[in-house]
Amino acid sequence: MEASDPRDPSTFSARELIEAVLDGEADMYEHIVRRYQPDVFRIVRMLIYDRTAVDDVVQQVFINAYTHLSSFDVERDPGPWFRTIARNAVREYLRKTSRYSRRLLTYADMLEQADESYLDDDDAQRCLMQALRRCLEALPSRSAEAVALRYYEDLSYKDMAAKTGSKPGALRNLLARVRHHLRLCVEKDIGHHE
Repeated sequence: MEASDPRDPSTFSARELIEAVLDGEADMYEHIVRRYQPDVFRIVRMLIYDRTAVDDVVQQVFINAYTHLSSFDVERDPGPWFRTIARNAVREYLRKTSRYSRRLLTYADMLEQADESYLDDDDAQRCLMQALRRCLEALPSRSAEAVALRYYEDLSYKDMAAKTGSKPGALRNLLARVRHHLRLCVEKDIGHHE
């Protein structure tokens, strides 16, 4: 298909659009996005409630699809393919955020053991999160980098080691010390702000 095709790209079939993109007309991908975005948005919105996160995940779906477009069988309807990529992107987002949330809840559990009544209301939980943020911000740069790589970027110790030039065991030990330090820091911070 030539770039000078006089037809309106919005009238192209999905196959024609995909073939055009695969033939080097990257700007045609915009028409694919427009066509499938409502469906993808609906799937993502049903499973994720944060609007900013929804937009980010929808964008990631189309990036993932573009990256793997050459492996798509143009004889098939792309709708189910986009929906599968959307569901996988949602799963990945929820996996990452739930892992991070579980880490934060671990700190909350530790504090709850010290004072079970403390986490009974939203204000107390907000106070806990603020204390944790203040403690994270006060970490030395090496510790902060390790926390970010492990809990925000969700890297394995092996990947962290490759990125930092450290050994996986040393990073594991560092993070154990950081978690202990954060627990003490959060307890102290909350005590000062009560």
